[in-house]
Order: sequence, then structure tokens, then C-alpha cells
Amino acid sequence: MADNMIMDWKTISTTQAAFLRRALDVRRHALALGQLSQARQAGVTDEHIQRLEQAGSAAEKLMRRLDKGEFRIAVVGMEKAGKSTFVNAWLGCDLLPAKTERCTFTTTQIYSVSSDAEQRLETEPKTSESFTLYQDDLREQCGSANPDAKIRAEQDLKVIAEHAQTLQEVINEGMRTIRFTQLIDIKNDLNKYVADQRYAHAMHEARLYTTELAAIDGVVFFDVPGLDSGLAKHIEDTKTILADCDAIVVIQRRDINLKAHEQDVVKYGETGDKYLALAEKLFVFWGQIDLKSSREVLESEWTKLLNEWAKFGIPEKRIVRGSAGAHLVLHGYAIPEIGDVTEVQRKMQLLTGIDDDVTLKEATGIAELKARVRRYLDEERTVLLQRRVTAMMRDVYEPAEEIYRNVKQRYPEDPEKAMRGQQDRRNVLFSEWWGRRWDATKQETNNRFTQRLTDFLSTNQQPDNKTALNRRYCDLVKETLKTLPSRQSDEIKKIFDGIAQPFDAREANYEWRGRLYKDTREAVKTISRQLAIELQKEAKELVADFRLQLWGSTEIEAYLIDVHYLEALERSLTTLFLRFARPVAELLVFGPLNSDRRDDIRRKIGPDVEIIDNYYSGDEPALRRVGRYANHGPALLVNAELRKRILGDAGDVIKFALKRHPLIAVLLNVSAAAVDVAAAMTEKSASSASKKSAVIDEVEADMQVLEHYLINGIYEAAGLMQFAQQELEDLRDSFLAKKDTWGGVVRSEWEKGNPLLLCDMPLELQEQRFDTEVSDKLKQLGIALGHSDTTPRIFS
Repeated sequence: MADNMIMDWKTISTTQAAFLRRALDVRRHALALGQLSQARQAGVTDEHIQRLEQAGSAAEKLMRRLDKGEFRIAVVGMEKAGKSTFVNAWLGCDLLPAKTERCTFTTTQIYSVSSDAEQRLETEPKTSESFTLYQDDLREQCGSANPDAKIRAEQDLKVIAEHAQTLQEVINEGMRTIRFTQLIDIKNDLNKYVADQRYAHAMHEARLYTTELAAIDGVVFFDVPGLDSGLAKHIEDTKTILADCDAIVVIQRRDINLKAHEQDVVKYGETGDKYLALAEKLFVFWGQIDLKSSREVLESEWTKLLNEWAKFGIPEKRIVRGSAGAHLVLHGYAIPEIGDVTEVQRKMQLLTGIDDDVTLKEATGIAELKARVRRYLDEERTVLLQRRVTAMMRDVYEPAEEIYRNVKQRYPEDPEKAMRGQQDRRNVLFSEWWGRRWDATKQETNNRFTQRLTDFLSTNQQPDNKTALNRRYCDLVKETLKTLPSRQSDEIKKIFDGIAQPFDAREANYEWRGRLYKDTREAVKTISRQLAIELQKEAKELVADFRLQLWGSTEIEAYLIDVHYLEALERSLTTLFLRFARPVAELLVFGPLNSDRRDDIRRKIGPDVEIIDNYYSGDEPALRRVGRYANHGPALLVNAELRKRILGDAGDVIKFALKRHPLIAVLLNVSAAAVDVAAAMTEKSASSASKKSAVIDEVEADMQVLEHYLINGIYEAAGLMQFAQQELEDLRDSFLAKKDTWGGVVRSEWEKGNPLLLCDMPLELQEQRFDTEVSDKLKQLGIALGHSDTTPRIFS
């Protein structure tokens, strides 16, 4: 039956390990979901997470043991309680050191293997860091209020100091594996690494793999250093082992009342394992009974001992009395500390009343404890395992189910549905946000536009009292008229040279003016085109400002300025400009002074010219009326007598100075600076050079006056500034009228992940990807919990 039960154990442990693995999978999915911020907002609490972590930790440890086929039995007790002797008796070999003085300095693990070839001893030393911490622990213990602990620590530190080199050599050699055939073969090595202070202080743990435990399938003995060693490390090791073991064997000395550290076993066993009551896995071996004085004393103290353990809920069936030392001696092992076989036989016969040698050997308690442990293994551990696993699973599944239900109330399990829901919510949030943001954008646009318009069209704080546009216009007029082809010296000479000789001033005048008028009309178009470019530049800078307010979107300009924008501006400006510039140019350039042509032009365009008079802004009285200058010509600017007669007192001061063309100096063979313009106007010389100079002076004066009128009259008359303002305001209004358009543009920028835009958006809109993580993890948890139609429930 035992073999069948062991097989049942293997089958059940495999099955239960699979259950735990699935529960841990549930835990993994539940933690992944529960730790998301969205899940916390849905009602997942720290308690849920803590319950999962705690349950999972115990489940993982148990599953690892089941996967390895291990059944861990911790052998614990006070120093010199006989733990190692008990393990030797169980193994049937005087293997582990068992001396009257302290002899176990580190945990020894004994594993069952089925093959002799697998038998080995593994020794694992401390690391340099842990060895340092170990010494720190000893130094701390030197200040202990417990005198025994203080003495032990001082002695240990003394030994470590004396054998520092040897201990360091053990650490340096690292883990060792020692193969053996018989247990007795490695007795010396085990004694060296476990009990010899010259080496053992440097050891972390020793692991013994032996076939002697093969009869107890998967059992691992943990021989733990004494509970009263005083070292914090030993205490922590004990806590860890008791929390992660399947059974506990307490080796109690011959005393009846439990010592404080023996009571710690109860405390650690109860608190470390919440899934099994201490009474369900604890055994007590009350050893060293061979030291009792009589059978009566033994029985009396035995009764008291049972009552003592009953206080902790440990029943009599879990308590065995005996002597591990006597067991070894009666089985042929010479242990001087216990006594020779005759003496031990006599003592045991006295205490038990048994004379039969075979039966007397059984009275040492080892066989009885083995039998009880074996019954526990064969009859109880499978049931306890199932109960333990069920409880662990419940501790995992309950918080996992709560997490699942809480999150599912707010999030769909279908990622696609979650995406659609998020899209709907984001659309609503975006619309609400854009509505608020657009109001602020409109206000900001108007404020910025007002400032920009002021900078572009205001004369305030400008040194020449001109707007930026006006200054550029003036520069264009001067530059364009100055560079007219027919106004250049070489071209003038060619024209004059083409006149029949003797030189005919009248013919030259008409010929030159004809060409100048043609160039001037083109110049007016050039100025209009350049003004359009300037205005377009300002418009684009304004659009660039709009772009900044819409987070740099490159789509803005296409909605406001199309490819024909410059052409439209140029047409409009040319129309405005020619309306006033062409009549004046025709009057002053095309028709010579005192000619019928000029008179005819004057009569034809009289009303247009008078409009310019109303907008004249210059300070030269002779030029306040275009018609008056056209009638009198440059003499009105330089002839004092004529000025007095025509202008009265206003003509006393000349505010407009004519400049002579550089060609004059060439013709007259004098320095241009030495030529007096006024004198030249009245000069009667009939020489060819003089005639040419007179023509040049007249035409050049008209060109300079044309430039003056373009700057000081026509600019205002044509309303170029008002036109520019109107164009920019139209652009601003067009921008402000496209709320829905910009809403679409901004949405596009949002979807593209424009970083400038995202910084200005609320946090819930900054996330660019649809977060289906909650739904994805919820779905995975649902599948793990068995809520899918295709996934069977594991636990209910």
C-alpha cells in the first residue's frame, strides 16, 4: 500500500503543481492588470495587490518543491539538543558531527537520490560580502544582554581572527563537489565544512545527496544550526526554512518546559505557514531519555511533556520519546560521549523494562518516529497538500476575481471595443478642448495682429515719420526711377547723337521723353510688383504667426494664401497705382514744357491731377499744385522772380533742390559741382552743348518732380497704406472665420503627434496611441480565470 500511496503522492503532487502553476498564471495577469493606474482608478486597492503577492510567494515556493519532487523536513532545536545525532540515527550512520561542544555552524541539507552515481557532497562557502556581514553580526552579538550569546560571539570572532587565512582559502576555493560511495567516506569532509571552526565559519551551506533516504521519496532534511546560537543569520535562516517546509521535527532536550527559542519554533511555524496548522505538520522527538534517572521519573516527566505541548495544540501521536545516541550505539556505532553498548543497553532496559535486544533497539524512538513520519507521508500529506493548494488558489483567485470584476465595470474586455470607446471619449474631449482653446486663440490673434499692424503701418517712433511700407515704397521709387534705361548718360547720348545736325533741341526733347515715358510706365508696374511682393512677405509673416498659434502646422498657408495671391495683389496695386501715377507721369514726362502735347494732356487729366493736389504732403510750395508746375516747369523751382510772382511770400524759401544730371558736366566740360542750376535755366547760349544741357535740365527736373509726387502725393492718393491694411485685415478675418477648418487641421496635428500641440493639451489627450492595455490585460486575466467560453474554469 505504501508504494501505491507514494505513487499517488507523485501523481497528486504533479497535478497540484499544475494547479499552482495555473493559479500563478492568474496571479501574474491579475498583478499586471491591477498595477495599472487605470485599474487603481477602477477600484483595485493595495490590499488586492498585497494579497496576490503574499499568496503568490507561498505558491511559488510550494510549486518549486513539487516540481523538484521535494518534501522538506526541517530538523530544529537548541544547540546540543542532538539534532545531528538524530539525523545520523535516521540515516543509520554516524555521519554528522555530534560532540558535546557546539558543532553545527551552518545548515546541512540532505537529499534523497535513487542512484549511487548521484551521491555527492556539495559545499558552498560564503561570499566575501556575506562573510563580512557574518562578522558584523557577531560583533553586534558581543553587546548582547545574553551572557551565553556574548561569550559565543566573542569566541567565534577570536577563532575567525586566528584562522583568517584558512577561512579566506575556503571562500576562494568556491563551491566543491565531493563524490562518494559510502556515507562514511565523506565523514571527515562533512565534519570539516560543518563543524570544524577553522573552515565552517566560512561556509554558507552543505548539501548531501544520498541513497539512504531513497525509501522516503523526495524527502529533504534540513539540519539547522541551534535556535539559541544568537546569530541573526541563523534566526532568519530558521524562519525561512520553517515557512517553506512540509514538516518540522523538533528535537527537544530532556527538559520538559519549552525554552524561549523552542517556543520560537511554534511562533515561526504558525506565522510562516498560514495554510497548515502547526499540529498538522510538526513532530517532536524528546531525546536523551537515556539520561533520566529512573523509569518512574521518565514516565512522570513524559506526562508533563505531553501536557506542555498540548498547550500548543500538538497531540500525543506527533510526539515520540527516545534517544538517537542510544540508537546509534545499539546499532554498532561507537560514540564515547554516549557510552559503550553494554552501558547503553543496561540504561535503556532500566528505563523501558525491555530485555529483548531487538525490541530494545526499537525503544530508542527512531524507528517509531520514522514510522509515524512514514504514515504521515503515506496517509496525510496528499490530503494536506490538496487542502493547502486549494487554500493557496483561493487566496490567489479571490483578489484576482475582485480585480477582474472591478475593472470590467469600467473597461470592456474587447480591445477593439475599448479602442472605439476611447476614440469616442477622445473625440468629445477634443471638441470641448478645441472650443475653449479657439476662444483664447481668437483673442490672442487679435492682440498679436494689432501689434503687428502697428509695427508695419504706424509712423510712431519712426525717425523719418514713415511706416515700414512707406519707407520701402520710397526706396523702390527712388531706385526704380534712378535706374531707368533711358535716364542713363549712355542712352541719352545715343538719343542725342541720333538727332539730325545741327542739333534740334525740340526733336531731341520729344524723342527722349517718348522713351522715358515708356520706361516710366514699366517702372510704375515694377514698383507695383515690388510692393505686392512686400505685402505678400508681410502676409506670409502674418500667416507664420498664425501657424505659431496653431502649433506650427504646415497646412495653414494653403488655406489662406493660394498660388495666385501675388498676382492678385499685383493687379490690385497696379490698378490703384496707375490710377494716379500714370496721369502725372504722362503730364510731366510725355509732354515737353510749353508744348501743345502737355497742354492737351493737362486738359484731359485735369480732375485726376487735382486729386493728387489734395494729398500732397511735401513742403515745397511750388509743387503743391501739379498743374501749376506743369505750366511753369523747373523755372518755378529756381527762378526767384517767377516764384515771387506766382507763389508770393511762400516762395521765398526753396525747399526742393534740383540736382543736375552728371551728363551736364560732360557736355559743358566743367565740374558738375560748379554748375549753377539757376544760371543754367536762364542761359541763352545757342551752342549745341548748351542746347543739349537745356534739354537735359528740363527733362531731368520733370523726372525729379515726378519722383517727388510719387513719394509725397500719389502714395496717399492711391491709398496704398489703406489697401495694405485692408489686405492684412482680410487675411486676419479669413483666419478667424475658419474655426472648423482649423479644428480639422489641429486634429490632424494631434493625430500626427505634434509635440508642440501635445504640450498644450490636457493629459488625457496627450497620449497618442489608443491605450488598449487595460482591455488587453483584462481579457488575458479573464481567460486565465476561465471566463472565456473556450477556457475551462480551474477553480471556483
